[in-house]
Amino acid sequence: MAGLGVRLFTDEMISPDVAVALRLRGYNAESCAEAERAGQEISDAEQLAYAAQHERAIVSFNIGDFSRIEAEWKAAGRVHHGIILSPEIRDTGTLMRRLAHHLDHVSPAQQYDTLLWLSPVQE
Repeated sequence: MAGLGVRLFTDEMISPDVAVALRLRGYNAESCAEAERAGQEISDAEQLAYAAQHERAIVSFNIGDFSRIEAEWKAAGRVHHGIILSPEIRDTGTLMRRLAHHLDHVSPAQQYDTLLWLSPVQE
């Protein structure tokens, strides 16, 4: 298995192909579509709850909503397995490199109940 063990759940804003490509590289990833949670108007808070229930960190480009939801969860004493945020990245190769770098350098313990930003990688 590639990476340090963070299990991912990609939200609806991210192509399901990203989760497939990550799995082909040995990472543990599930897309919103694969979980049959796409196109159903499921709230971001409910998507985070699903990810937390399945011990997955959620990845999203929806910075505003997930920043707010994370603060609400902290105030309510709720925990999750991580939120990974990034401004929208349309180039799949760039997104894959950044996600792989994140997964190779962040452990589940570091990601647990923490909001982290997807960092640029040296090309």
